[in-house]
Amino acid sequence: MKIRVYNTLENDVYKPVIYTEDWSEGDLKLMKLFGEPEIELGGIFTGPPLFTMPTEYVKIATESPFSQAFDARDHADADDRADIWKLEIKTRIIDAVTDLRLLSDTFTGEEVFNV
Repeated sequence: MKIRVYNTLENDVYKPVIYTEDWSEGDLKLMKLFGEPEIELGGIFTGPPLFTMPTEYVKIATESPFSQAFDARDHADADDRADIWKLEIKTRIIDAVTDLRLLSDTFTGEEVFNV
């Protein structure tokens, strides 16, 4: 799996866009077995600066890309907020994929009993 980030700055609006792509067959199989992980795009972000965004949950593969806009006309630290947001979202994606890869199906299979 790859995480690709595009950063744009236009009219004092900082906009990171995060893509998840190039999923392995193993990851896709795990998602089929256990469901696609979700991450929160909002919540509390500890910087500095510390800021909060509205709660929004998204699926890490099928709802990619994820984007957010930070307007310098609303916040003097918009560039810092954009950097903190993209770093935290990247971390949340990596944590979700790591947790997914730790799952295993210990039930499926054949059992044979000789009596």
